[in-house]
Amino acid sequence: MANRIGIDIGGTFTDIVMLRDSGQFLVYKEDSTPDDPLRAISQGLAGLSDEIGSTVEDLLASTEILVHGQTMATNALIQRAGPVVGLLGTEGFRDVLHLGRGLKPERFNIHLQKPEDFIPRFLRLGIPGRITATGAEETPLDEAAVREAAETFRQHQVKAVAIAYLWSILDPTHEHRTAEIIREEMPGVDVLCSSDILPEIREWERTSSTVLSAYIAPIIGKYLRAFELEMQNKGLANEYLKPLIMQVNGGCAAIPDLLARPVNAIASGPAAGPAAGAHYASNTKSPGRLIIADMGGTSFDVCLLKDGEPVMSSDIKVADQPIGVNGVEVLSVGAGGGSIGWIDSGNSLRVGPRSAGSQPGPACYGRGGVEPAVTDANLVTGRMAAGAFLGGRRSLDMDLAIKAIDSYVATPLGLDVHTAAAGILTIVNSNMATAIRAVSTERGIDPRDYVLVAGGGAGGLHAAELAKMLGIGEVLIPRSAGGLCAFGMAVTPVRHDSVRLSHCYSNGENVAKQITDVLKDLEEEGLAHIESDGFKQSEIQINRYLEGRYPGQVHNLTVPLADGKIDDDFLRNLESDFHAEHERRFTYAMRDQPIECIHWRLAVTGSRPVPEGKVNGEARGELKPTGHRMAFMASINAEVNTSVYSGDALVAGDSITGPAIVEFPTTTVVVSPEDQLTVQADGSSLLTIAL
Repeated sequence: MANRIGIDIGGTFTDIVMLRDSGQFLVYKEDSTPDDPLRAISQGLAGLSDEIGSTVEDLLASTEILVHGQTMATNALIQRAGPVVGLLGTEGFRDVLHLGRGLKPERFNIHLQKPEDFIPRFLRLGIPGRITATGAEETPLDEAAVREAAETFRQHQVKAVAIAYLWSILDPTHEHRTAEIIREEMPGVDVLCSSDILPEIREWERTSSTVLSAYIAPIIGKYLRAFELEMQNKGLANEYLKPLIMQVNGGCAAIPDLLARPVNAIASGPAAGPAAGAHYASNTKSPGRLIIADMGGTSFDVCLLKDGEPVMSSDIKVADQPIGVNGVEVLSVGAGGGSIGWIDSGNSLRVGPRSAGSQPGPACYGRGGVEPAVTDANLVTGRMAAGAFLGGRRSLDMDLAIKAIDSYVATPLGLDVHTAAAGILTIVNSNMATAIRAVSTERGIDPRDYVLVAGGGAGGLHAAELAKMLGIGEVLIPRSAGGLCAFGMAVTPVRHDSVRLSHCYSNGENVAKQITDVLKDLEEEGLAHIESDGFKQSEIQINRYLEGRYPGQVHNLTVPLADGKIDDDFLRNLESDFHAEHERRFTYAMRDQPIECIHWRLAVTGSRPVPEGKVNGEARGELKPTGHRMAFMASINAEVNTSVYSGDALVAGDSITGPAIVEFPTTTVVVSPEDQLTVQADGSSLLTIAL
């Protein structure tokens, strides 16, 4: 029996999902171990194997796809915990990284300090040599200066070097020769060229992307090679089967491909959400329009699936630096099960962004945490049961949760414990609803036209209430919600993105031939890459995009391109699509203007059929709850007597009307009064919200 395995390291839990070709799957959660992420993976695989009565070796030996999402790249940037890195730029332009676009992240905040540069100025060195905007060499590369720079880097124990010269996107010869010299002078040091990492205009973004790649390359390179070796030692021994790594573009890639462009590893974990949402949402009212929300222990991550495709952006920033590459646009806020409730200087209750994480965790974990977290509030208000956490593998301590809420929230505000706990839940719901509005309403998208797909261990506890706040009529909670992104990794395709700078106007002369030649080159490159990964033509999909703008604009807009021949009809349709998207995003269109075409993008994906999930059994009419308890329902701001059901006992077709609580091994679903939960064929819970 063949398996697909997804492994997602989060701030609180490491999730492992196994999907069998029969459609059955299992979610296993293990406490994350930030000091040694491989330890949590090994423990999680061992626990998963025990649950299915197997060994880790047998489990991996029968695995056909294993995809891993990691957070260490992002964490290294946020914590500034990377190695010493050097930057080589064109002489006179070594401060591109520092100057950026000349603006502050909060331009009207006079107290805001400029973020520290990832590379100090004494390690940003200018090299004589110049390529012009036409791609011609104006000044030869000064190779002696490159060797002198290498000596300076050696003296300061530089571990990685970023190279970003002006207009190297038109002629990368200087960059590539510089890389050769640095590798000669500094064997074993990671060297990355901007023309390979991000061959696009805008020197700050291109330099930043290359610097971030260099900053994380030694860290993730060491870890990913150790991970690959660990998996092979434990039984993933097929020479043709290598672990795949999740990328920010929503696909996965082999380790060598990722290390060639390390920036793709940044912010990559939540990018698996759209793949999971799309897999489950086929029976909803709008399977191509989804809001995917993942509420884990540390953060709340939200993204969109629009017209069947994840909403992408090339403006993603981490630690105030643009990553440059096109990635799944995910908004993350500090609103997870471990988010801490606290009182600010104005004596108001706040929740997050600080989190209790996995160590010590919420107070109810009994591991030394004393401050109240969202999980404590859910426990105290009856929405969670002390003995149902992680399928009963861990018991939660009600007394510790009550003590934490009383000490840090209730007593300071003069409230009783239950009212204080309800306040924590109300505020965290408001924070999450604001995040959803930021990726929908604020961008011209009406969330009422979408289905909310809720994942994460805490997602089901809050999903119905968020939907009611936003006017969303349907909520889908996958059976694998507790490991939504890990499941997404198990079903995500292999993906390779490529881009070319080719400037033209949609009404220009011979523009059809220019576009045809560019897209042909991109397609040949992408197909060669994906076919080397072992995919057949029938398993390959190609998507084409234009990044352009109106003449005179400085910001670009990306639109998909239709298949087929590039001719006058194609160009007129392209203009029409661009005008429509511009009007949707910005409320106006300049229909009398041509499109200034900047970058041409190609995404080539390879995927094999994914088994459909299923649950055994037949609907049995009226269901009997396993018990009843008083539980707080935020939608009516009151505690009510609530029926409790075991999620594992539900089968396809079963229906429950709220108020109710359904307890699954890795998540709990709250069904608000008058809402209805219906179990789908794949075991997912579809909530119909009473608006």
